[in-house]
Amino acid sequence: MHNAPPVAFPVGRFVWGRALGLLMALLSAIGLLAWPMQAQTSTAEVLAAWAFWCLCVGGAAVWAPRQTLTGGRLFWSGQAWFWQPVDGEHQGLDVLVGWDAGDVLLLFVRFQDAQGASHGSWACAWLSAAAIPSKWHGFRCAVYSRPRTDTLPLHL
Repeated sequence: MHNAPPVAFPVGRFVWGRALGLLMALLSAIGLLAWPMQAQTSTAEVLAAWAFWCLCVGGAAVWAPRQTLTGGRLFWSGQAWFWQPVDGEHQGLDVLVGWDAGDVLLLFVRFQDAQGASHGSWACAWLSAAAIPSKWHGFRCAVYSRPRTDTLPLHL
């Protein structure tokens, strides 16, 4: 099996990210408002649920933007993945497909150190065929391609 050819793909800001986050917060708040009407709950339980909701929404608002790759390019060299920020040096990556909708991909990535060992938490990158339609097929092939190994398999 051959590996996918080298490809570079730009990563930009996920336009719908904030809107989806606000929609999820709004829908969960509506559910929380309807909850006391459906169940016999005390005021303390309702206040605790709202406090937990505020903590979750506030934490997501602070944490989510820091876990997203923006302003750079993903490179597949034919053997490994690299991240090239707009104003920095390239760095090795581990790439995992989180969601594939055909024309849109959610990738989870984790940076590697100089020795190739992964470190840190997973970040995400939203990619769309609209960014570079002519390279989309090659990029998807690269995402699903296995990294090339230096050892040859034994044939018995």
